[in-house]
Amino acid sequence: MNVINLTWNSQTNNWWNESCALIIEHFGLPGYRYTTEVSADYMKFFFKSAEDKLMCAILLSDRL
Repeated sequence: MNVINLTWNSQTNNWWNESCALIIEHFGLPGYRYTTEVSADYMKFFFKSAEDKLMCAILLSDRL
């Protein structure tokens, strides 16, 4: 499955704004290339292609 899992881990608002901005700038809004799922512990990004998942992992490599 093509999933990127970001855990909340008491991250700052700035960290989340920057992480989500990186994803939206590169992949657009959720729906066409990926969807999201949010819970109390994490935010999951479900990518439709393995290539997009790999690119997202590279974009967020210092944040995962």
